Amino acid sequence: MIKTDIFDLLVVYSSRLAVGVNSASCSPTPFLKGSASQSYNIVYSYFLEICRKNNLKAAFTTSADITAAGQCSGYWIFRNDSWKKVKNPAFSRLIFDKFSPVSKKIRANRKLLFSSRKVKPFNQPDLFNLFFDKQKTYKKLVKFSIPTTIIGGRTIKSIEEARKTLRRLIEKHPNKSDFSSDIVMKDRFGAGGIRVYKFSTNQNKEIAESLKKHQNKSFIIQAFVKFDKGYSYRKLPISTDIRLIYMGEKIVQSYIRMAKAGDFRCNEHQGGTLKYIPISQVPADLIVTSGKIAKKLGKKSSFFALDFIISNNKNIYLVEGNTGPGLDWDLSVRKNEIESHRLIEIVVRQLFKLSHPQVIDPETADESPLFPGEPVIT
Repeated sequence: MIKTDIFDLLVVYSSRLAVGVNSASCSPTPFLKGSASQSYNIVYSYFLEICRKNNLKAAFTTSADITAAGQCSGYWIFRNDSWKKVKNPAFSRLIFDKFSPVSKKIRANRKLLFSSRKVKPFNQPDLFNLFFDKQKTYKKLVKFSIPTTIIGGRTIKSIEEARKTLRRLIEKHPNKSDFSSDIVMKDRFGAGGIRVYKFSTNQNKEIAESLKKHQNKSFIIQAFVKFDKGYSYRKLPISTDIRLIYMGEKIVQSYIRMAKAGDFRCNEHQGGTLKYIPISQVPADLIVTSGKIAKKLGKKSSFFALDFIISNNKNIYLVEGNTGPGLDWDLSVRKNEIESHRLIEIVVRQLFKLSHPQVIDPETADESPLFPGEPVIT
């Protein structure tokens, strides 16, 4: 009988980006060399090294390797400056989850991974579910958010109905002059600025054509905020968003992302430029607004990010929340590497606290949840 290796922590990454130990690939690293994700090999080798230095026994695996609650069929470790595959079952009660249920198979694997109350994700389940769904985020945080509605179908009629609903929301908004006549269409469950489009008032046909290219995706539309002059870094008139990263109710990091010329998407993956800024350079009103959102969420032990834009009229809007803010960095920018290292170290310290709770009653230690009162994600 094969003995299962026990870890304090399993990092579980999406099999769409990372190579599973049992895949047919002969890759010597979890992220394929030459791929857009290649730099993550450096990120997660550092992550595992910091775990080791903090006496946290950790391994890396993928969503494709999940076999049971908290268990995988094989894993990667990083030792002596190189990655190594281990084709042996492994188990952990604590999961650092870096994958979203974007397909039926991955959704089933995620449900299986957390099918026991003894297995807990680092990202709190109800917060993960809230931020994964942009429409749900809007409904929960409507006071702080950009007017948003679902497109109910892929026909011109469905699009017209959605736009009509959106116009009503805009008309009721106290700062309706912040919005142009354009709209933004987004993948309801997407991330990284992927499948995000801008359309003008007479482009319903183009919207329908775009929807037909993504038959398995659900989309929302939002009012387009005029924000190219709302926040200026060193007086540069560029569309910019501001990200605040929280550990519980405390901001642990802040940075801005500036869209490339002619674009409104600020994500690095879409050509945006990331700059770390001290909290002192974040507008005070935005800090206040962010604090109100954090208080409303009420997650004192969570790791999450809030993304904001400031309109040209100086009004603040939450763009989205994220329970899995990226730990990667631009390898050519030393400052970004230093800040990303610092964030990883903060995360690992929190993971250590969660994996080594003070045990009051050894008889019931296995039953005590890491996050009391949190539901298991389904």
